[in-house]
Amino acid sequence: MLTRGFTVIEVLVTLVILMFGLMGIAGLMAKGQRAAFEAFQRQTALTYAVSIAERIRSNRLQASAYAGAAPLATPSGHGTQYQDYLDHNVTDCGSTNCSQAALATYDISMWDGLLSGFTEQQAAAAAGTGNVGGIIRARGCIVELSNTSAACPAPPAPTVPFTRTIQVSVAWQGDMATSVPTASTCGQGLYGAGDDQRRVIALNLMVSQPCP
Repeated sequence: MLTRGFTVIEVLVTLVILMFGLMGIAGLMAKGQRAAFEAFQRQTALTYAVSIAERIRSNRLQASAYAGAAPLATPSGHGTQYQDYLDHNVTDCGSTNCSQAALATYDISMWDGLLSGFTEQQAAAAAGTGNVGGIIRARGCIVELSNTSAACPAPPAPTVPFTRTIQVSVAWQGDMATSVPTASTCGQGLYGAGDDQRRVIALNLMVSQPCP
């Protein structure tokens, strides 16, 4: 009578095949998690960029002030501008009426706090609380790309509008090295050797202002 069953070799071969299959699945899961994290960071950066862009649109006469407060050389996101707000050196326009200039300073302070993670606190830290953010080492830049003020008529001609093109960009540190982004130089030199971990998203908006 024949005895049916599996030999030790057959069992080992099956286990080896199963192990390779599980390793492949684990690798796919790791890649999926990494891709999901990258997508989360990009979406968060877009949210940050849109938030300040909308503030600029609603206070368009101060567009150049926004650009001067977060230039490429010294982007927002270090927390110093928000610290000025905490130290009461910036008018709290959320609770009182402000001039347009004061509102621009307040908006930049709030944006700096958002980028640097002051709005989210890390709980149960060993020595007090720490600041955490939605994306890694976020930096924000606002630059004026161009304006059409040269076409403004000389006074006392009737007031006509001219336009400013403003670029809002948010940079952050990606999870792995990729090609260097070219949409904006915001945060250049801060993320990895050769800038290959820098991620950036840029929005261009056009605002109109009356000629002087």
